[in-house]
Amino acid sequence: MRLYTNNRGDWAGTQADARKQFGKERRTIEVPTDKPNLMAFLNLNRVGAATVQATPSAEPTPELLSPHAKSWVSWAMDKIKQGKKDEAMKMLRKGLEIQSAWVGGDKKDSGWVK
Repeated sequence: MRLYTNNRGDWAGTQADARKQFGKERRTIEVPTDKPNLMAFLNLNRVGAATVQATPSAEPTPELLSPHAKSWVSWAMDKIKQGKKDEAMKMLRKGLEIQSAWVGGDKKDSGWVK
C-alpha cells in the first residue's frame, strides 16, 4: 500500500490528494499491509495525528524517540547514575542529534542514523 507525505508530518492517502495538498513537495512511502506492522508504522510516523483534536484538559503527547536515539539517551542515564557526567553529556548530545535528524525527515532504516 502507498501513502504520500510532504516530510513535515502531513499525509495523504491518494496521489490526487497528495498533488492538491503538497504540490511537487511529496514523497511516496510503501506501507506494510499486515495489521501489526501497519499499526507500528502508523504510530511511529504519527499518521493521522494532526486530525485528532485535543481537548483543553488533555495532556500534551510527548514526542517518541527513535530506537537509536533512545539507546543513546538510556546509555547517558546509566552514565549519570555512575557519576560520569562528561561521558553522559556526550552520549546525550549524540542521542539528541540523532533524534533531531530523525524528526527532521532524515530517517534511515529502522530509525538508525549514522
